[in-house]
Amino acid sequence: AAAAPALAPAPGGAAAAAAAPSTPEAAEDEAPRCHLHRKQNKACKFCKAYVQAQELKRERMEERKNAAIERLREGAAAGGGGALGQGDKAPLPNLVHFPQVMLERIHKNDYYNVSVSGAGVAEVKNILFSCETCDTESRAHNSLDLEPSAFICSVHRLLALQLTEGQLQGLLNSRSCWIRCAGSLYVRLGIHQDRYWELLSEALMDDEEFVPFPARGGESMSVGQYVEQLLAKDKYCNLNLPRIPVAQRRSINKRLVLYGQFRRRYAANLEVPERFREPGVPVEVCNADGEWSPAETLGGGGGGGGGGRRCATVQVRFPGGQEQGVSLGMLICPGGGGRGGTGGSSSQDLTRTRGRSAQELLERYNEQQRDSAVASGKDYCKTSGQHTMRVGGVPFVAGVKRKELEKEEDSDDDARTREAALSGPSAERRAKMAAIESKYCARVAPAQAKTEHSDNVDGPERLRLG
Repeated sequence: AAAAPALAPAPGGAAAAAAAPSTPEAAEDEAPRCHLHRKQNKACKFCKAYVQAQELKRERMEERKNAAIERLREGAAAGGGGALGQGDKAPLPNLVHFPQVMLERIHKNDYYNVSVSGAGVAEVKNILFSCETCDTESRAHNSLDLEPSAFICSVHRLLALQLTEGQLQGLLNSRSCWIRCAGSLYVRLGIHQDRYWELLSEALMDDEEFVPFPARGGESMSVGQYVEQLLAKDKYCNLNLPRIPVAQRRSINKRLVLYGQFRRRYAANLEVPERFREPGVPVEVCNADGEWSPAETLGGGGGGGGGGRRCATVQVRFPGGQEQGVSLGMLICPGGGGRGGTGGSSSQDLTRTRGRSAQELLERYNEQQRDSAVASGKDYCKTSGQHTMRVGGVPFVAGVKRKELEKEEDSDDDARTREAALSGPSAERRAKMAAIESKYCARVAPAQAKTEHSDNVDGPERLRLG
């Protein structure tokens, strides 16, 4: 007897079974957009299904975000903020706030799709190592149009990879300033606000000089100042950064005002490192909130920071027995002609004195903020006069010639003023004219004064009729 033929599987049956959603949640997530209506129609079942799927998706994302925040808070409360191991992925709750316009431009960029989109962490580091700008846009060599820079493309790729805690620390402690800046921007764009100070406070003392934005004036700054701008501002070039809550913003600003003085003290202490090489030297240590505490050195001098950075620290021991590595910018050695008291002018030796107090610096900062918010002068609303227009994808800068003409007119007015001052009467002639005016143009006493009696009593008033 002939064997019964085996039943062949239906074409595409296995693939269809594998592609079929295994749970109702997956089916709801994959609900397509309605093919009949552009706007939501409450009577359409396709529109209803799509809206419900989107709402469920948002709820799940919010739940995952809240769960990640709770894990971070529990870990911080447990001690040291070390809940995440070196191999654990650092949560990115702020990634959903990445600017949508820039995201679309990055995904459409040829350089990103060819060189960056498939790169791993090591390849992205190599790309960052060869960067020459931290700007979000750069001009291609063969085009006049602005495109997303390799720097922002690399940062976005790192956000898409979701680095582990160890990989993130490797970025922040890298020997290259471009990689460290990319790590700081990664933290500002993706990590929750509760970890900003934990991850970026050490970088505020990084004194390596570089030019982060050569196309925007080419001003040189230190890596610490770059990180300070990330924490102090709500915009990075043309990107809106995740919002920091008001209470947390106030706390961060209160700490940031101290770092200008810390950097000056750091530079001054680098010139006298021999003070801290001997053990048992009495010192005073300032914490991030501006509070000073006595301590003593453990010897060995200042050591460089991790990853080859020039962030020298000194090991000290507090009266309670706790040992800690303190940056040279937060350390003074009182005595030797200086006073350890608060206050004092900027001309004092910051290696011996505390300098300005935290309260004084905060009041000065608040006063500057109030002054900057008040309109003053004639040019408070005057724009630069330059406007970039795009015609057929080619950018044109309008207003440059007009701005140059205004500058020429201002310079001509200044030149005419100087010429008039030089061609005017000399100082000797002006003195002679003043003497003549004082002699012949003196004021005559009023007639009423002649009628006054010697006892300073006014006489009778006279009225002339006719």
